[in-house]
Amino acid sequence: MNNSNLNFRKRIVWFINSEIERVLTNLKNGSVNKEYALGSFNTLYQIASSTRDADSMISLCQIMDKIRDSNHRTGLFHFTEARSESFY
Repeated sequence: MNNSNLNFRKRIVWFINSEIERVLTNLKNGSVNKEYALGSFNTLYQIASSTRDADSMISLCQIMDKIRDSNHRTGLFHFTEARSESFY
């Protein structure tokens, strides 16, 4: 493997890790719901599998499994749609 391929793979791993942190933060503070987070992680899994990065694939599978098992259902978007009061 030449140096440019190695640098490219490092940048992909960095991107996957930074996106994992971003999506988990958004899920935690309620700006996205569970389904959106799982969709984002599925996309990241596809990127990791195309580069054959087994460590990222395993990590993403574990994260997705924990999110599926969690009771976290609502996000900010669901909350604003379900709100019944009006400000006017």
